[in-house]
Amino acid sequence: MTVLTSPWPRAALRTWSQSGAEALANLLAQRQRSALALLGILIGAASIVAMLTIGHMAQRETLKLFAHMGVDMLQIHANPVGPFPATMDRAAIEALPRTDPDVEAAVPLTIDRAKVAIGPASQDAGIIAAAPNLPDLVHLSTASGRLFASVDEGNLVAVLGADTAAALSAPGAPTGPGSRIRIRGYVFTVIGVLAPVAFTAMDPTDYNTAVLVPLGDAARIMATPEPSTVLLRLRPGADAKAVGGRLVARLANPTSAPQAVSAQELIQSLNAQKAIHSRLLTAIGAISLLVGGIGVMNVMMMGVMERRREIGLRAALGATPRDIQAMFLIEAGILALMGGLVGLAFGLLAAFVAARASGWTFSLSAYVLPLGPGLAAVVGMIFGFYPALRASRLDPIVALRDE
Repeated sequence: MTVLTSPWPRAALRTWSQSGAEALANLLAQRQRSALALLGILIGAASIVAMLTIGHMAQRETLKLFAHMGVDMLQIHANPVGPFPATMDRAAIEALPRTDPDVEAAVPLTIDRAKVAIGPASQDAGIIAAAPNLPDLVHLSTASGRLFASVDEGNLVAVLGADTAAALSAPGAPTGPGSRIRIRGYVFTVIGVLAPVAFTAMDPTDYNTAVLVPLGDAARIMATPEPSTVLLRLRPGADAKAVGGRLVARLANPTSAPQAVSAQELIQSLNAQKAIHSRLLTAIGAISLLVGGIGVMNVMMMGVMERRREIGLRAALGATPRDIQAMFLIEAGILALMGGLVGLAFGLLAAFVAARASGWTFSLSAYVLPLGPGLAAVVGMIFGFYPALRASRLDPIVALRDE
């Protein structure tokens, strides 16, 4: 049995290859004008690629910040009403996991700042007086020693943040478990040092620069020992906004007007800000692509005017209007595609620099690679269509008479 192979695909491929080579040669012959047109396409493509890549990395970093706590966290902070300190009832807070079906865990805490000293060294630090289940709720762990438990309440023990421990340490005398620190005249025994942890918007303070003490010891070193903040973990599927409103009403009292903030709301707010920045960069990229497209059209129009005799000669030798139109469209497409490819490289470079400057992990979304050059090529074809149409409609006889 004889298999017949059609010559048409091979011939078509050869024709397109020749057309591409001719188009590239024509663009190189007008390299200065081509470079100017390419610059606008390059800036537009680079802006779009950088915007999409930075937005992708920002979203990943946002989720990473909440990864150690989870997106089901809720924070309630008491705002003062009148001249009295804003506080909430500890017993009511600790009862929430038993009395509210949407609350999985709740931690009352109060926060203050004080000077922490050991020997001649001292450090201003945030003081967090909290219930023993705080480390479990926010996933804190120790680099050395242990965390406090219920039996430690009233025993004047403390857990230091990583930065606080380092600041209180001396050469050859690190501050750690067994060390004794002074806080407002009271001596606390250090039982542990926290491992470094990333700070998130849901943290009441930076745990790295803080000192954790049992809530039962707050009355000795704080003017207002009653809880002023609550950290809660909601059950999966709970409506954070509805739960927050319900708990705010439940914990309100004559001295305070609680306010709830959820991790979901913070993520939505961050995504909204990212969307605004993305739209701004998209607009800049679109304007640059538009300018680049106009530059492509100008280069093509000048090419049509300068190559009228060539166009007439091609038509006289049998080239159809469609062939001539395709020739100029290929030139426009190649010019824009080159700008898109260079813009892709510059856009990725800008995103990489932004990631390094922000301390992010560089990551790339798969759809970004073809999008920048693809958009550039489409813009080039659109703006190159009119010059190509003008070229295809030239009268061969009139074109051959041009000097």
